[in-house]
Amino acid sequence: MATEGAAKGLPVENDDSIVDWAREHSNKLAVGGIVLAVVLAVGMLWRASAEKKEVNASAALARVEGVVSSGNAALAQSDLQDFLRRYDGTTASVQARMLLAKVLFSQGKAEEGLRELDQVSSPGAFASSYHALRASGLEQAERPAEAAAAYEAAAAAATSVPAKAANQADAARAYLNAGRRDDARRIWSAMAADDANPMSGEARVRLGELDATPG
Repeated sequence: MATEGAAKGLPVENDDSIVDWAREHSNKLAVGGIVLAVVLAVGMLWRASAEKKEVNASAALARVEGVVSSGNAALAQSDLQDFLRRYDGTTASVQARMLLAKVLFSQGKAEEGLRELDQVSSPGAFASSYHALRASGLEQAERPAEAAAAYEAAAAAATSVPAKAANQADAARAYLNAGRRDDARRIWSAMAADDANPMSGEARVRLGELDATPG
């Protein structure tokens, strides 16, 4: 063991040798301690700064939401874009991009709105609403098959039974608009077979309509 310790440059014989070694290397130990303290301080400052930015972003978003609610689309778009320049990367920025997409969709700017949504790397807790919003934009852009897939993603991410059912129904409708009757039938059939689904009755009606209409 003594040989192994010596090979690593550490004294192992007795306490006095350890003390001597520490004195000899005191400068290195001091520098190492300073570096560690600086790293810890920087980490704490970064965390505090990030938390403050999140708080400021939430407050700023609340103000912008008021502008969006006013119905002034041009001002809402400008304020949301300014918000994203300042607070991109925060949790509130996901909501801001969704709001901006809605504003753009309301002006008939489907592709612009979709580009905003494409910049969201992870919608997190807003996943269901995000996918449903993206689906509506894809429908506006006349891309029904993609819209249907987005509605299915919204249904999969939904946290309530009514929201899940509504997105499933929208997916089936969009698939039908895309001429993909088999996919529409797949969804309606699954819904019709689930008595707990609040739209199972409508699903049976839609299946009947599919059967009555030649494909």
